[in-house]
Amino acid sequence: MRASWISAWIALSIALAAVFATPAAAQSLTVEVLRVDQLQRERPLSAPTLARWTAATPKDTIRLELPRQPIGHWLRLTVDRDIGAGERRTVSIAGARTYGSLSYYPPGSARRTVISPVQHDQSTLLQLGWDLPLSEGWKHGDAIYLRMQGHISSALSLSLSTRAEMARKHESDRRFAILAYSALLLMTLLVAGLWATTREAVYLYYCGYTVCISCYLLLLSKLIEIPISWGSSAARHDGAAWAAATLATVFQIAFSLRFLELSRWLPRIAAILRAIVWLNLAWLLVLLTAFQTVYMYWYLGGNGLLLATIVLLVYSAVVAWRRGAEYAGYYLLGWTPLMAFAALIAIKTFGLGDIEWAERGLVVAVVLESGVLVLALTQRAAARHRHTLKTRPAPP
Repeated sequence: MRASWISAWIALSIALAAVFATPAAAQSLTVEVLRVDQLQRERPLSAPTLARWTAATPKDTIRLELPRQPIGHWLRLTVDRDIGAGERRTVSIAGARTYGSLSYYPPGSARRTVISPVQHDQSTLLQLGWDLPLSEGWKHGDAIYLRMQGHISSALSLSLSTRAEMARKHESDRRFAILAYSALLLMTLLVAGLWATTREAVYLYYCGYTVCISCYLLLLSKLIEIPISWGSSAARHDGAAWAAATLATVFQIAFSLRFLELSRWLPRIAAILRAIVWLNLAWLLVLLTAFQTVYMYWYLGGNGLLLATIVLLVYSAVVAWRRGAEYAGYYLLGWTPLMAFAALIAIKTFGLGDIEWAERGLVVAVVLESGVLVLALTQRAAARHRHTLKTRPAPP
């Protein structure tokens, strides 16, 4: 009996110790923006601090905005406790506006590493940003230095994570992209079947759109790769994705002109949209012939044309619907969410907006839009078939 009481007291003591003991030490991240007045390649060790953020808890995310600054921005990162190499931790930088490469100086090191999603085989479809490895750990007192582009303003989220967590996240994003692509593939095959039976250009244009947008999704999710012999990593990733997106816009406009019968309802807007088609093709030719020269700013022109297209198409669809266009309601229902998300992403390249989930919303909107438009195209084909049967002369 006495032994039982002793065991009970030991168990109670252990439980109380677990409840009231001081939590295990964890690391909190501090981020400083440094004042650097001229272009600098080496770490600005003595640069003064412009702003500082410290995470309240180790799991908190630090969010900050960096204004446009042509010479770029320098950040200094520190932790309040050591991180061992065996913990397999990473510094995750993501956000609504994170573009280009990052110059990364590991903790206490003068060795510069260029971190790029393109070069490190990272999907950029659903989340833009960088994962900074801490392969040798991170000692308290050693600082990480980062140099970022400043061509446009940036909106960033910084946090400490583990490699296992990031791997799970990337795998989840990859599966999400595969699911979206599978739905798009099904829609493409259905519309291709309609074109094979009717031979109407409106179905062919929509097939062209779904094929191009599928290629765009596959390229950014890293599910397909362009051969290395075709050019630099930036050309094979960004260049190919921009080309696919531009062609998708061209086919979208061509489809909208016929589907909404804009030559009938809005002939002037139809003429402007045809001009935008040729502008897109000309801008695409610039990309193909002078990629290295225009790489740093080509996307601004492409997104400017996209924003102009979105405004004109939404206006045209509303007017056509009010004037009695038969399928304009389906068009508005399917295209409006997609074009809203596309506009949110486009304006971020001009340094506006800080919605981090716009990329994921775009993928969902693409799938929903395809479903609605395929339904409308199916009904259109059925109505045309019934009309043909009614107007066909009766057999003698």
